[in-house]
Amino acid sequence: MLLTSVLLILQETLEAALLISILAVLSLQNGYRMLWLIPGFMVGMVMALLYAENMETVSGWFEYVGQELTNASLQTAIALVLLPLAWMLGKAFEIGEKVSRDARTPRKSSWGVLCAMAVALAVTREGSEILVFLQGFLGQSDQARPVAIGSAIGFGIGLSVGLLLFYAQLPLRGPLTRWIPLVLLALYGGNMMSQATLHLIQADWLQSGPALWDSSAWLPEQSVTGRLLYALVGYESSPSAVQAVSYAVGTLAVVGAALAGRKYA
Repeated sequence: MLLTSVLLILQETLEAALLISILAVLSLQNGYRMLWLIPGFMVGMVMALLYAENMETVSGWFEYVGQELTNASLQTAIALVLLPLAWMLGKAFEIGEKVSRDARTPRKSSWGVLCAMAVALAVTREGSEILVFLQGFLGQSDQARPVAIGSAIGFGIGLSVGLLLFYAQLPLRGPLTRWIPLVLLALYGGNMMSQATLHLIQADWLQSGPALWDSSAWLPEQSVTGRLLYALVGYESSPSAVQAVSYAVGTLAVVGAALAGRKYA
């Protein structure tokens, strides 16, 4: 149970930490303020608590697929919020190496609100999963200690990886390398769309069809590496065609929004 707790909490923490680290780097690189971080996190925690407390009720919606549909809605909403953010970043990337000062002016409202929304949605989704997991085990005296220790370890590792990703991206300010955080943001959008599609498949709202490949023999999803890759880039050992299409659509939509923003800056 200790290892299970470490892996589950690590996976959930890392997904939220990845988004926060990317948005933080993009904010600092392009002159936007980071006033969105604390409000977004706090709103997300409140929403996660409400979601976790009412999980049983939510699960009964839509003929007992309410949890899947709610998670799919949250992840789709995150992917949609990334589009105007990408468009604003495209405007901020002036042709060449420099940042257009005119494009950096929306410090006060749009950028901060959108970042706060994205963080709140991500923390709601991942935080509710953590809270539901903890509620299920911490009341059992024989499981409480290993679950608590494993959860603390998993959270600490996830937070540390998030900080590492932040500091690894921060120096990327060259004409080409400064696009890397935006590419990571695009992959995150694709990951959200792929996961949303999977939830819809689980709810029988979409047909999965045959798997495109099966890499579970050499890299299972439940392994440490598989869970890390799932959190970072949405790795699936046996994805369906509809998942692959949704991943591609989510990724390309963010890239397209950035290119459109740059074109019409």
